[in-house]
Amino acid sequence: MAIKYSTRKTPDMKGIINEIEQPDIKAVIYFFSGEYEYAEPHKALRRAFPQAACIGSSMIGGWCTSGAAAKGIMAMSFSSEEVEKVFVSFKEGVKKNPALAAAGAIEELKRSLSGHDINPNAYVGFIFFDGLCLGEEIIKKFTLDKALNMPFIGGAAADELAFTKTTVGINDKLSGDGLAVMIMKMKIPFYFNHYVHYQPTNTSFVITESEPSKRTVWKINGENAADYYAKVIGVPSAAKLNSGHFSKNPIGIVQGSTVYVRSISNLVDGSGLRFYCNIENETTVYLLKQGDIIANAQRAVKEAEAYLPRIYGAVLFNCVLRYLELQELKKVDAFNNVFAHLNFIGLNTYGEELFTHHNQTLTAIFFGGRR
Repeated sequence: MAIKYSTRKTPDMKGIINEIEQPDIKAVIYFFSGEYEYAEPHKALRRAFPQAACIGSSMIGGWCTSGAAAKGIMAMSFSSEEVEKVFVSFKEGVKKNPALAAAGAIEELKRSLSGHDINPNAYVGFIFFDGLCLGEEIIKKFTLDKALNMPFIGGAAADELAFTKTTVGINDKLSGDGLAVMIMKMKIPFYFNHYVHYQPTNTSFVITESEPSKRTVWKINGENAADYYAKVIGVPSAAKLNSGHFSKNPIGIVQGSTVYVRSISNLVDGSGLRFYCNIENETTVYLLKQGDIIANAQRAVKEAEAYLPRIYGAVLFNCVLRYLELQELKKVDAFNNVFAHLNFIGLNTYGEELFTHHNQTLTAIFFGGRR
């Protein structure tokens, strides 16, 4: 097998390129700290591997086999032993109209895939986009398009919590207002899922007034959203709410045993709640309680290993709020160590993608051996 990875805590592109180089590279996935954009990792990788498709994203901290990295650049290469064909699309304008950018990328990809019989067990899409746009509108377009019958996994690009510029790239293009998509037709099996360590309580309520285009909820059960939320979590008033309350008391949409987290970003005008993902009117949501993030990660690996007898590579997309939680708990290294026996890379994101736009979630894909 030839899935190779490399990481550097400095923008040493030569070292990274030397370590992921191999015969007949088909695809490269890379993540980098925004402050290292000046090193132009996208151009360096494209020059080194002109025959390969390269997709990348800015991050806030990353993960890899050799250890967690608060700052750095990491990359993973796939050869023709793992990947048969690669298709890419790159669009800009996601801040102004994310749905339009997604529609353009979808049409371009469908033209490239024309004549291919898409088997979701063989095709997988990686999708990265500007973390400051309404990314849920992008992933919704991809998920609902019946012609692209495959999983799309990825993340919303991040910066160092400045929320000023996040970047994504395809080949030699890099943008702070972009959508990057890479579809790989695999020769090897793969397994993917999303993992949430927050679980529902018995407390549920209904969103009765929201503004999805602004990710804002104004009313819950007919009351001012901020006041109602403060009351539910035991805070004296909405004015006393802070980021700690939001991160430790997210809400979620529950479907059977599956939880889709919706995390609160901040107060709006003292009465509304802005989220990291939109919520529609009349949605029933549950208050969530914190679980064991390390045990949750261990279950993720066991689940993948039960499906794939041997794992040759993995890519992780971890929410920045989970990253902050791991820092607070002093469990950053413990989390990385759960995956350290695997050949893997990962990043912390401003939203995780897998069929939908997630918050406070880990989405991950694991690659097995040749069929």
